[in-house]
Amino acid sequence: MPDDGHSFDLATAVAGGPEHWTAEVDPGWTVAGRPNGGYLLALATRAALETAGQPHPLAVSAHFLAPSDLGPAELEVRRLRAGRSLSTVRVTLVQEGAARLEALVTAGRIDRDADPGWRRSGGPDGLAPVEDCVPGRPELPGGMRANLLEHIDLRLDPATLGWLAGRPGGRLDMRGWVRFSDGRAADPLALLQVVDALPPTSFDLGLASWAPTVELTVYLRGVPAPGWLACIVRGQLWQGGWFDEEAEVWDSAGRLVAQSRQFAGARPAAPAGDARPPS
Repeated sequence: MPDDGHSFDLATAVAGGPEHWTAEVDPGWTVAGRPNGGYLLALATRAALETAGQPHPLAVSAHFLAPSDLGPAELEVRRLRAGRSLSTVRVTLVQEGAARLEALVTAGRIDRDADPGWRRSGGPDGLAPVEDCVPGRPELPGGMRANLLEHIDLRLDPATLGWLAGRPGGRLDMRGWVRFSDGRAADPLALLQVVDALPPTSFDLGLASWAPTVELTVYLRGVPAPGWLACIVRGQLWQGGWFDEEAEVWDSAGRLVAQSRQFAGARPAAPAGDARPPS
C-alpha cells in the first residue's frame, strides 16, 4: 500500500475501482508545464496494480496519445490476464472524454532476494561519484521550469552538462543520481518515475526544449536497496525531429533494478519572431 505521507504517493493516488478509477494529475510533477511521462506512467500503473491485485509492475509499455492536462483524470482498466503469478491489464488515461495515454501493464511479485544467474559485466560505467555531481534545479534554460525537481533530488554528472554553459557535448547522453527529496524509499512503482527523471539526452545535442514522449517501455528488474539510484541514459539516433533513449537504473548495492526504452521528439527552437506553434 502507498505511504500517503510522501509526495509521490499523494500525486499518484487513485480512487474507485475495480475497473474505473479517478485521479488528479498533479502540477508538482511537470516539466515546462506538462506532466512528466514517467509520472503519468506511474499514475496509470498504480491503478493497474490495484485492479490486478499484484504488488509489483514487471513490464510496462505506454503510448502517449495526446498531451495530458493538469487536474481530474479517469483511468479505465481492462483485465487481459488474471493469474496467480502474473496478471496483465490495459489502462487508458482519459481527460475530457479523450484518451491521453494507453498502457499495458504486466504485474506480479519481484523476488527481492533473487541472485542473477547470469548478467553482462558492467554497471553504471562512467558516472561520476555523487559528491562530484551537480544538483539539479527546477529552473531550466529558455525559461522552462521543472517542478518535478521540487520532489526529486537529482545530481547530474558534469560530463553531460555542457549544454548548460552553451557547450553541448553533441551526443545523446545523460548521467546522474536520483532519490526522492522527502526520503521516500524507491520501489518498483517509483522506478517508473526514476527512468524518466533526468533531462532529455537531446539537451546534450543543444536541443534544450520540451521533448514529448511518444512511447515508453520499462522493465522492472529488482526491488532497490536504500540509497541513491544511479541512472545512465543513452540514445543512438536523432533524425527528423525524433530520438531514442535507453536507460539503466542501478541501486546502491550495484544491482540493475530497471531498464527502459523511449521514443520522443526534439526539434530546434523556432527562430525569433516565428509564431508557428510546435507540432
